Formats: sequence, structure tokens, C-alpha cells
Amino acid sequence: MIRSALFALLLLIFTGCSTIQVQNDYNPQYDFSRLKSFAIVIPKNSPVITLTQERLKRAIAKELQSKGYRRVSKENADFLVTFHTDITKFKEVVNDYDSLGIYPYYYGYWGPAYIPSRYEYIYEEAKIVIDAYDPETKRVFWRGSATDTLRNFDTPAERVAYINSVVKKILAPFPAATKL
Repeated sequence: MIRSALFALLLLIFTGCSTIQVQNDYNPQYDFSRLKSFAIVIPKNSPVITLTQERLKRAIAKELQSKGYRRVSKENADFLVTFHTDITKFKEVVNDYDSLGIYPYYYGYWGPAYIPSRYEYIYEEAKIVIDAYDPETKRVFWRGSATDTLRNFDTPAERVAYINSVVKKILAPFPAATKL
């Protein structure tokens, strides 16, 4: 009974761990206090608007609005937000040794024989970059990014929940709008 309870606790702890890596950078001389409204701009190199892009737009808008910013048209925005996504494929090679069972007596030792083995793991990482920039100068004043191992989701609702959580983590350090 105690073993199964301990196993369940460890399972909860380790499944709650995330591989997501979030980084942020900003211009410390930029006057964030003047920002009240934003608009989201889709990158120009996108020939079509994908489901992921629509989900990202909604998640970014939701987070910025929760920080007190108003969503307005591009022409009336104090700052513009854009985002980029990328997927990179990685190959990891691991050298290990496999046991072949018990072998005869050698130098006073009965034991397994080991042979070298090589394993290749292929995985993909996804990256989301969110930039906030000044519409007049076209200069980025804040950037946040997240990198995580690419995952498969069973339903659109799972994808939306995951994107919302990633965007929330990326935008967590973005300053809240100041009240007049």
C-alpha cells in the first residue's frame, strides 16, 4: 500500500515537470508606462493563416488584455505584437552496453558479457517567439520565446490549452499596463 502511494506521488511529480524553456529580453530604456493598447500582426511571410496562428493570436490577446491592455486596430495601437514559430529536428546518438547473460569463468569472475550498442533518437523541438515593437520606429522593445519538445495532442481542446499555457509563461514578465 505504501509502495503504491509513493509510486503515485512520484508519477504526479514527474509528469508535472515540463521540458519547456522560456526566455525573455527587453530594452531597459524603453518607456513601457506609455503603452495602453496593442494590435497583433501576422508575419508577412505566411501565405495562409493556420489554426496554430489563430490560436496564438487569441492566446496573446487574452494575456495582454488580462494585463490591462486594450486590443485596437493596427493604426491606433501603442505597440504591435507579432510572433514566429519554428520546428527543428534533432538526432541524438547514445552509446551504451548491453548484457548478454552469464558467461564462463574468466579471471575469477562469473558474470555477464557486455557488447557495445548504439541507439539513435530523433525528436523535434518547437519554438515560439513573441515580439512587441514600436509601430513608429519598427524596433522591437520586448521579446519572449519558448522552446519545447514537439508533442502530439489528441484533440483541438488539448492544443488550445497547451498554447494558452505556453503564451502565459512567455508573457508573464511583460509589464502590466499602467492606469491613468
